[in-house]
Amino acid sequence: MLVCGCATLLFGEAPCRLCHEEIARNFALTGMGRSISVSGTDTRGEYYHRGSNRHYRVANGRLRRHQIDGLGHEVNVEEKSIDLFIGSGNHARTPVHRSAGGMLELPLTWYASDKGGYWAMSPGYDRPDHLDFRREVTAECVFCHSASPEPAPIDCSRCHGPSAAHLEKPGRGTILNPAGLDAARQIEICLQCHLETASSGLTDSIRRIGRGVFSFRPGEPLGGYKLYFDRAVPSPDMDINHAGYGFLQSPCYRKSAGKLTCTTCHNPHRRGVDHRSSCQGCHHTAHARAASDCVSCHMPRRRTRDAVHVVMTDHRVTRRPPEGDPLAPRREPTERYSGALVRFYPPGPESPEDSLYLASAQVREGNNPVAGMEMLRRAIRSLKPRDSVWYWDLAEALRRGGDMSGARKAYRDALSRDPDSTKILTGLADLLLREGNSGEAEKLLRRAVKADPRFPAALNLLAVIRGSQGRIDEALGLLRASLQARQDLPSTWINLGVAYEHKGQRQAAEESYREAIRLQPDSSEARRRLSALH
Repeated sequence: MLVCGCATLLFGEAPCRLCHEEIARNFALTGMGRSISVSGTDTRGEYYHRGSNRHYRVANGRLRRHQIDGLGHEVNVEEKSIDLFIGSGNHARTPVHRSAGGMLELPLTWYASDKGGYWAMSPGYDRPDHLDFRREVTAECVFCHSASPEPAPIDCSRCHGPSAAHLEKPGRGTILNPAGLDAARQIEICLQCHLETASSGLTDSIRRIGRGVFSFRPGEPLGGYKLYFDRAVPSPDMDINHAGYGFLQSPCYRKSAGKLTCTTCHNPHRRGVDHRSSCQGCHHTAHARAASDCVSCHMPRRRTRDAVHVVMTDHRVTRRPPEGDPLAPRREPTERYSGALVRFYPPGPESPEDSLYLASAQVREGNNPVAGMEMLRRAIRSLKPRDSVWYWDLAEALRRGGDMSGARKAYRDALSRDPDSTKILTGLADLLLREGNSGEAEKLLRRAVKADPRFPAALNLLAVIRGSQGRIDEALGLLRASLQARQDLPSTWINLGVAYEHKGQRQAAEESYREAIRLQPDSSEARRRLSALH
């Protein structure tokens, strides 16, 4: 049986362990204490993904992928080291590769089961055109699993705040004790990681302008850090990180007047959950006393929508179990939500500024594009915000909707507020280039490359312009610079192949197209150009 051999990183802040050894030792065994780990060399497994016709093998701390050609030979081989695992392993653990450019999520995940566990495609990858070895792990992804942007185990500060003052002068008044907070602030310490209305398909949250990913401090209002959004009609499905979302909707929480919190059932310092005695604190009935297990009916385990190999506890606390088999196998969702979004958390009145966040949430993933664009336009006209992000969101939405004139103006409005943004410079340049205005596009891209000489999108677009001007050697230089910044972008290798073709270097062009195919075996553009060479 496959096993996931991972050496767990040492827990927490070393000074805390000196005085709180037992708490630290117990916490290290919890899911939160094991939310990130280094890989072990004994992790092994194999998996064939029929949808993309790719074979995967995990061995010796590495993940290898290959395909089989018509002669039975291995082709399109790719291999990367497993440098971290994200996830405790209670339900799943996903390997991550670290490179000079950042971190990449790998396409296989180890899933726990009562039979010992198994490997299958990572959530979102069970499709023919998955991202394979090219999905970047952002700081937002890392936040709920790590104590800092540089991956490290979650420690005491996540719930108790900075410890410097406490270390200098030990005492109850120099460190945050969450038990001294009101119920809302207590719950929000948990919600900072455990509240997600949807893991994909819509913009479920937006951080406040000026707030860094790791800037939340326990004890402050969560709404001052981030706003959360949901479908206008909530989905009956359950996602892998739905504990907080379900709990906030539960009648038990809503009727408890703040008495029911996450720690009513969960001791954050040790493994295990005490559901039954917690339930009986309010439900003094013969039924409750007779029942050996309240949760099997009222908080049943369900298969999650987004991670179809995972089964978790539903925190909605329903009166009756859901109809059908909640553990029945599922296929990964392919549909996208189309409709309005509403604010989910925090509750209470909406400020004028909040209208910007809600409007942007409508359009970022195209859930409510027509009404959302009008909402965003109205909010921008009314508030005249200084930050460029709102104009960028509007520009992107207008462009997707086909309003190139409106998008161009919104890009320029964004750029006037952030003149050195490589993203905005490149976005506007790309639009202008597609409209045939290569002169201004070139000027913008030169500014972008000057601001960030390692920004692949700008380097690639500028190379396209140089190639169209017949300056092939300059185009090649830009593409090589792009590869130095990031080598795994198939588009860069395709552009490199085109440049070599213009120079008459067919062998170099073929090698470039084959590298693009190796990185992305389903790339129809690379295969078309390779076929045209012969």
